[in-house]
Amino acid sequence: MSETDTKKIWVYPCVDCGCDCNDIDEDHYHISIALPGVKKNDIDLKVIKSGMRLNAKKGINIEYVSELKFLCDANTSKVKANYEDGLLTLDVPFDCPDRSFFYGQMGH
Repeated sequence: MSETDTKKIWVYPCVDCGCDCNDIDEDHYHISIALPGVKKNDIDLKVIKSGMRLNAKKGINIEYVSELKFLCDANTSKVKANYEDGLLTLDVPFDCPDRSFFYGQMGH
């Protein structure tokens, strides 16, 4: 593989909306993505209302990529992100005007 070739590796985000049948006041997604060997400065994360996109370079020839579409619009001004020991965690508040739609989609 030459220096100009980049191997892209799809990483699957683990998403927990905090939804519990007994606790419908939860209003955020908890997202975690394993990015082994990536330096914090090499993470390019974009969170918009309808989803998120991630590109994270590992060395010269490897890039982790991921995308996720949200069921409800995210409140992008209140997103919290943390990267520690190869694990990126996000707390993404959402605003669902019709919560019955959201919980119906999640099987609640």
